[in-house]
Amino acid sequence: MIRWNDLLVGAPFYFDRRDERGGAVYVYMNENGSFRNETSVALFGFAGSGFGMSVAAIGDLNQDGFQDFAVGAPYDGTGKVFIWMGGPEGITKEHSQVVEGKDVGQGGFHTFGYSINGGMDVDHNKYPDVLVGSLDNRIALLRARPVVHLNKTFIVEPLLVDPSQCSGDSCVTVKVCFSYALSNGDPDFKGNITVRYTVEADSARRSSRLRFLGNRQNELTDFLSMPSGRCREHTLTLVEPLLDKLQPVVFSLSVSLYEQKPRAQARLQNLDAFPILDPKQEVVGKTEINFLKECGSDNRCSSNLQLEATFTNEQEVPFPSEGGHQVMQFNSSVKNLLLLVDVTNLAAPGRLAEDAHQAELNITIPPALSYVQAHPSDTGIVCGRVKDTGPLLCKLGNPFEGNQKAKIQIRFQTSGVSIYTHKIECTLQLTTISEQSDLDPKHIDLLVEYTLQTTFSVAPHSMNVEFSGTVMGESAMKTFQDIGSPVEYTFMVNMEGVPLGTLGNLVLEFLWPYEVASGKWLLYLTEILTNGVSGSHCIPPEDYVNPLKLNASAPSARRRRELEGMEPEQTEPQATITLRTPQKKNVLLDCALGANVNCKRFSCPLLNMNNSATVKVRGRLWNGTMLEDYKDDHITVKGLASLKLVTSRPALKMETVTREFVVNIDPKFTEQQQYQAPLWIIIVSALGGVLLLGFIILLLWKCGFFQRANRREMYEAKAQTAQMKIQPSENQKLEEEF
Repeated sequence: MIRWNDLLVGAPFYFDRRDERGGAVYVYMNENGSFRNETSVALFGFAGSGFGMSVAAIGDLNQDGFQDFAVGAPYDGTGKVFIWMGGPEGITKEHSQVVEGKDVGQGGFHTFGYSINGGMDVDHNKYPDVLVGSLDNRIALLRARPVVHLNKTFIVEPLLVDPSQCSGDSCVTVKVCFSYALSNGDPDFKGNITVRYTVEADSARRSSRLRFLGNRQNELTDFLSMPSGRCREHTLTLVEPLLDKLQPVVFSLSVSLYEQKPRAQARLQNLDAFPILDPKQEVVGKTEINFLKECGSDNRCSSNLQLEATFTNEQEVPFPSEGGHQVMQFNSSVKNLLLLVDVTNLAAPGRLAEDAHQAELNITIPPALSYVQAHPSDTGIVCGRVKDTGPLLCKLGNPFEGNQKAKIQIRFQTSGVSIYTHKIECTLQLTTISEQSDLDPKHIDLLVEYTLQTTFSVAPHSMNVEFSGTVMGESAMKTFQDIGSPVEYTFMVNMEGVPLGTLGNLVLEFLWPYEVASGKWLLYLTEILTNGVSGSHCIPPEDYVNPLKLNASAPSARRRRELEGMEPEQTEPQATITLRTPQKKNVLLDCALGANVNCKRFSCPLLNMNNSATVKVRGRLWNGTMLEDYKDDHITVKGLASLKLVTSRPALKMETVTREFVVNIDPKFTEQQQYQAPLWIIIVSALGGVLLLGFIILLLWKCGFFQRANRREMYEAKAQTAQMKIQPSENQKLEEEF
């Protein structure tokens, strides 16, 4: 067999600024006695290291049949020697070993690796050694240690463990055996080699299912010294309770040589006491065992877990579905809802329903809901939250057996549902370590149609007013007092929950009785005040409020004096109510019926309302209309106010609420009173009467009114002549008597 030598070329002054590399060694592989123009492998050192200053073939250090070489880098720190091991795959770019000058002997090297020579067995241990020179007037001899090929046997029994039969101190046995041979094939080598080995059971699991009897752990480290092949056994027992019977128990073995520290001696020590493992040899081993399961002859479990989930109310009545989605009509009275989950493991065409080991159900809890509790139908099912803010985890059983069914009722509080909640989404994930490939997450959602809970009231619901006085025309009116009696209603709105914000707003819509059917004023609207919303007044878009632009208050005292000094305007007498007469009839003026009344419709948006708002509507009864058309009647006026929701979001709803407000109107009757003169007139009149009476008495006395006639003259008969003449007056009679 012809062996072709390869070519190595050192370039210690090579420099690559971009990659910050300095020094290179180019390897040219010999192909049947010739070399290619291109390098087969290029090796590089660090900038300024002088890598490649020395290159030497150093023989077969590990006696694997492939030549090795060394490269010096004298300016890399205190100097370094890099060693590459040859192999069947050729030269790799990564070195096999590096020796630094500061670690050799007592140190003190500064250009270690400036020169290299090798291939000679100095200590006659059948391994070539390496001589390294420097510019420090010193050299170093690097001797090769014996390389050991370790043979190992790793057996775990039994391969199939029946948990029901695994009790006491004997369950599983681990057996390890070792033997070795030198890489140079020397049969006379009988050195004492100590092997350090570690056996670990269930290394990939957080909690192991088996543990060694010796240390009650799942990991055991021991030493074995041998001049020849030897074995050792270890026993493991089962950890109760056994949860996972499906996954195999993996055992791992790792091996290393126990290395002694060399003693300081004046002469060279025999390196047979310091062997090393072949670096190319694998020093780990793995094997596994399985647990016996009720899963058929192949001991493989194929489950068929399925689930169905539905949102329901507290009476377990499912919410209705629209377009493939459940829809919940929500308001603040809905405090709880349920999620009903049905889990089955039933056989289906082409599907087995074997035991589902470590079957679990993971349920994400929507932010709008608060978990309360879970009620499984099977006592073997345990549910609980992973963390306070984590998902809900239900352990369905180990195993969840074939042909088994389970039902879980999960209760949630709706404390987080608000007007901003459009959808409640929940994800359910079944898991098992049994074989089942279709366990995909199941997403269910519940659309929320939020119904606002509001209260709407009016105070007072009904009020009584009266009219009286005289009729005054529009042109003569200056203030609201000139119109008639005031009417005022307060409309109160309260809403539960968070404010609407940008989702919409509440609106008060009025049907206000402002005219009678003849077109005369009825309830004149003077002012609309708002509280708890943006702005202090509601101003409808049309000129509904105070269209005559009257003043709210009476004129000042000076203005009144000016008005009193003006000549009164000549007007024809107006109707007035002075005497109480029987009422003619009851008159109904109702906006809802449109009976004998004209009503205006206008709205007051409750913008930026929080949770409550009030709207005060003020008006005046038109006194003139009552005096002209209804002066003897009892009138009932009815208007309407409705609370509505205006929003662009279809899922946000509110039932329109309508309230009626009533005005009962009656005439105010007043009886005429006799004139009562002032006191001074009474006194003067009395004195005048006394004086007049005295004058009359004096006059009568002068005339002899108080003188009496004698009795003879009174009763003496006189001859009377019958004749026709006019009856004398009383004065004449008196004169005749005298």
